Amino acid sequence: MRIGLLQEGDLTGTTAAQRYHDLIDEVALADGLGFSTWGTSEQHFSPPSFSVAAPEVLYSAIAMRTERIKLRTMASVMLKWNHPILVAERLATLDIVSRGRAEVCTARSNNLTTLAAFGVDPKDTRDQWEDSMDVLMKAMVDEKLEHDGPVWKIPSVEIVPKPVTTPHPPVSVAASSVQSHENAGVRGIGVITFDNYFGFDYLQECTDGYTRAFAAADHSQVAAPNEYRGLYVATAYCAETREEARSVARRVTMDYFKFILDLYVPLSKQPGYTYLDTLEQLIEHQDDMDWLCDYSPSVMVGTPADFIERIERLESMGIDEVLLRLDGVGHEKIMKSLELIGHEVIPQVDREGTGR
Repeated sequence: MRIGLLQEGDLTGTTAAQRYHDLIDEVALADGLGFSTWGTSEQHFSPPSFSVAAPEVLYSAIAMRTERIKLRTMASVMLKWNHPILVAERLATLDIVSRGRAEVCTARSNNLTTLAAFGVDPKDTRDQWEDSMDVLMKAMVDEKLEHDGPVWKIPSVEIVPKPVTTPHPPVSVAASSVQSHENAGVRGIGVITFDNYFGFDYLQECTDGYTRAFAAADHSQVAAPNEYRGLYVATAYCAETREEARSVARRVTMDYFKFILDLYVPLSKQPGYTYLDTLEQLIEHQDDMDWLCDYSPSVMVGTPADFIERIERLESMGIDEVLLRLDGVGHEKIMKSLELIGHEVIPQVDREGTGR
């Protein structure tokens, strides 16, 4: 089992100018400790919890400070404000400057504020993502890109540069519904379960749906099928005692959970999002951190032993990599937690060094 990081530049108690430099130092430490992957999301209009609006710039700086850790966009929002040609060009550039360590996770946005600001109707996001993905896959491998789809009309053009990873860097998608997991399996790309506060049974349903769809689909025309199952742990913190871990991480855990609820409640009223049928249970427990730590795969707060137990459970469910959101508790505490995970957790769960 691999252990990676997904950090989003939480500005609590600091500024973007300071947080970005602290974050770069944190990734450099994680690189030496054996963490498998680092990434950040593309977020707009959501401070203080999220501050990285131009992730590609940050990735380049981190590439220069690291040597082994994979750098995966988590996620490139494949909607009309991000042209898929630009995504392909930026990915190839990152792959070159990192010497082949780039990966890409794509997404549809679930933030109605962001969609409104960029003029995207929520009902159009799936179609835009599908057509953008077709363009992205062509742009990475075709000598000349040409596309005539429902969203993008592109005459024959040559995309420069191309990635150094052949045929192209690994591709995955952020998914929260069973249908999105199945769609990823059919397409032959990896999947990262995002913001799953709906319990372990639901996570298993999503993972099983992906596995079945991937096995049943014909991927003979896919240049680089990627059967990968990741899990985004939305709040993580490791300390010597459970009491210390929960005390330090309580605010960021509950703030993030309430942020997600604020997204899910209006989102559940949109067409295609009716699967969010456990919201009442989540709302009932919105102030109960102990319940959340036990119920949700999206929270991992505790001791190294707690981490090992949880990670082994996730591995038995078919998860290949956990991506820990270790953010929002201050730079010094993040560094201490990284050291603890690197020295006491990773050697126990990644015995074969698969993170490398």
